[in-house]
Amino acid sequence: MVISIAVLMFHIAPVVNASNDWVISAAEPVQMGGRAPAPLDVGISVEAKVQNKSGTDMEAAFRKTEALLIGQRLRSEFEKAANWGVVRLFPQPSVIPHLNVQLTSLESDGRVLKLEVAAVTVNGETLVSKVYTDTSTSEDYSVDKGDPFDDLYATILSDIRGELSSKLIRKSYLDTVSSLRYARELIPEAFPNYLGQESGLFVVGREPSSEDPMLARLNRLRDYELLFVDTIDEQLGSVAYKVGGAYFLWLKSSKEQLDWLDFRRNQGVSPEVLRNESTFTRLQAVYAAHRSLKIHEQELFELVLELENEARATAVYANEQVFRLSGTLEQQYREWRATLRQISSLESSL
Repeated sequence: MVISIAVLMFHIAPVVNASNDWVISAAEPVQMGGRAPAPLDVGISVEAKVQNKSGTDMEAAFRKTEALLIGQRLRSEFEKAANWGVVRLFPQPSVIPHLNVQLTSLESDGRVLKLEVAAVTVNGETLVSKVYTDTSTSEDYSVDKGDPFDDLYATILSDIRGELSSKLIRKSYLDTVSSLRYARELIPEAFPNYLGQESGLFVVGREPSSEDPMLARLNRLRDYELLFVDTIDEQLGSVAYKVGGAYFLWLKSSKEQLDWLDFRRNQGVSPEVLRNESTFTRLQAVYAAHRSLKIHEQELFELVLELENEARATAVYANEQVFRLSGTLEQQYREWRATLRQISSLESSL
C-alpha cells in the first residue's frame, strides 16, 4: 500500500501541572506495539462526504453505512492495540470520552480510500488534523490479507499515539472537563462559571464536590446516554457482520473495473488494438469486471437498505421505563438527549 498524508492543521498547547497524577511519556512517536500514554476513553464519530455518482437514495444510504463500517474498523484498531480505555462509536461527536476522533470519508472506490481525521481531546486540544490517502494493490485483496486498507488505520492510530506520547496527560483533569462540558450541554444552569476557556482550550475554574447531588444526577444521566450508545452499538455490530462480506466483494470488483478501464484508456480502443487477441481478451475482461461490479453493487445496496429499515427503531430501558426511539441514528440520538433533559427536569422538581 502507498499512504499519503496532507496536513490541514496542527495545534498544540500543552498544560503543565506538577501533580503526581500526570503521566509523562517520551517525546519520540511510539511504535505500534508500544504502550499508550494513558488509558483514555475514545469516542469515534463518522461522516460520509463521498461523491454520490448515481445520485440515488440507495447509494446515499450505502455511503452512510460505509462510514459506519470505517468507524468500526478504526475502533477495532484501537482495541487491538490495547492499553486504551473504552472505545465507542458515537452518532455525533461527544464530550463524554477523553478523546474524540472524527472521521470523514472523502473517497472510497476499492482502489483509493481517503479519510479526513480530526483527533481532539475533551479539553479542546487538537492532536491530529490530517487527510489520509491509501492506495490498495491487488495483493491487498488476497483472502489472507483481511482489510485492503489496513495500513491506513494503523497509521492513524500511530499518529495519535505519537502525539499523545509527547504530552503530559492527566486523566482525572480530563474527567472533570468532560463532566462540566456535559453539564453545560445538558443542564446549562448546573455549574455556572465552573468552566472557562483560555487560548481555545477548556480550563477548570472550580470543581463540584463529589457529594453534590447535581453531579450525581448528571453522572446518572451520562450513564443513561452511554446505555443508548451501547444499545446502538450492538445494532451496528450486527450490520457490520452482515454487510462485511458483500462490502469486501464490492471493493474488490470496483478496483478490478477501475484497473481495466485505466488499461483501456492507456491502450486506446482502435481497430489495430482490437486485432490483437490478447488485448481483445483484456477488453472482454473489462466487461466482465463491470458486470461483476454491478452484481455485487446491487446485492450490497439492497442489503444495506434492508438492514437500515430493520435498525430504524431502538428500545432503551432506563429510569425504570422503556423508551422507544425511531429515525436515523442522529435523530434517535437527539431524541434521547431531549428525553434525558426531561428526566432531569422531573427529578429536579421532586
